[in-house]
Amino acid sequence: MPPRSKKNRLPESIALGKRLRELREAKGWTLEQVAEPAGMNELQVGHIERGATDPKLSTIRKLARAYGMTASELLRPLK
Repeated sequence: MPPRSKKNRLPESIALGKRLRELREAKGWTLEQVAEPAGMNELQVGHIERGATDPKLSTIRKLARAYGMTASELLRPLK
């Protein structure tokens, strides 16, 4: 799916992207260090972090595994 324009971004996609970026930065990882174990490329991860694309559940699961957590943990709102 192509990236969404800024005006078409879904709030849920933006929130998930923010959470992914915060997790990555907290670990001191690069986009490549997340993408490789998730079986993705850095461009895909970057699009998701910016909320420019709506990831499929299978993609969310891959990202969660890369962070050592379950999909439900990854989707849990930040406090």
